[in-house]
Amino acid sequence: MKYRVVLWLLTSLGATQAFSAEDRPILTACGHHDYAPWNWLQGDAIVGVCAEAAQQLFGTLGFDVDLTYVGPWKRCQQMVSSGEVDLNICSFKNPERETYSHFSNTPMASNENALFVNKSGGFQYKAPASLDGKLIGLVRGVSLGGFFDHYLLENSHVIRGENYYRLFSMLFLGRIDGVIIGRQSGQHLLSLYNLDEHIVDSPIPLVEGDLYFSISKKSPHYQTLSAIEDLLKTADYQLWLQRALKRNSQMHKTFIEEN
Repeated sequence: MKYRVVLWLLTSLGATQAFSAEDRPILTACGHHDYAPWNWLQGDAIVGVCAEAAQQLFGTLGFDVDLTYVGPWKRCQQMVSSGEVDLNICSFKNPERETYSHFSNTPMASNENALFVNKSGGFQYKAPASLDGKLIGLVRGVSLGGFFDHYLLENSHVIRGENYYRLFSMLFLGRIDGVIIGRQSGQHLLSLYNLDEHIVDSPIPLVEGDLYFSISKKSPHYQTLSAIEDLLKTADYQLWLQRALKRNSQMHKTFIEEN
């Protein structure tokens, strides 16, 4: 069993092809720069769970996935839209992104977005109306889907930050009322920032969403998405995904401690 996932990655769909290193086609890719353990910037490349999944799955089709950093999250999406980058390694679907990208039918992972508030004196999220009039922190370029994007715009005061360290620091200091981020990522980052004694996540999720691979409609490789659908549905992939989350959480922690 312990070699099963590795074997699956090497032999799935019989799609591994005999390309020499110089002949393997390149799939240019980008992802969020500050969303550990899913993605983060390390050196000059995006790494993390989504990066590993993209390299493994598209690697079975004979591609080298180039994750050289192209810029922050908003620029990543702009470059996918223009066709300068082929693949967005994981994101939520929303109507805007669907205008310029083909999405996989099967999600590559699920991600529950939660509201993080100060443990002392914070407020509890019960429904969207709980956010009315509040100062809510989001990283630039982050989308929560059509409904919540519109609701926050109309009813809350959205504060956009460059990264989650800045937003959580503002929350700790009482300058904003809450930060919205994926629950796993938020808990992981708070532990790294030594703020987990002061900031907590509300138990009711805002959005229970799925993360997808998406390829630019201007990319010549968009048809490769259909070739990984069966892989994404396997129990072996789900087992690999859970192990990858644990492994990358530890890798990111080590990276932060050493830098």
